[in-house]
Amino acid sequence: MDRYEGFHEFVRARQQSLMRTAYLLTGDTHLAEDLLQTVLTRVASHWPKLAKGGNPEAYARKALVNQNIS
Repeated sequence: MDRYEGFHEFVRARQQSLMRTAYLLTGDTHLAEDLLQTVLTRVASHWPKLAKGGNPEAYARKALVNQNIS
């Protein structure tokens, strides 16, 4: 079983929505892309736990806010 099974599908399905959130947080397209890339890396590292019983979209949105603040 692939450790990231389902992650690519999650990204394809939610990328645009998460990008809109990142843009609303930063107000800049390039900063939003960087923010989203950073957060998706974090989501990928926690993917096995999130895929089993977590809520990956909620985790990603909260991570976007937290990463933007820091």
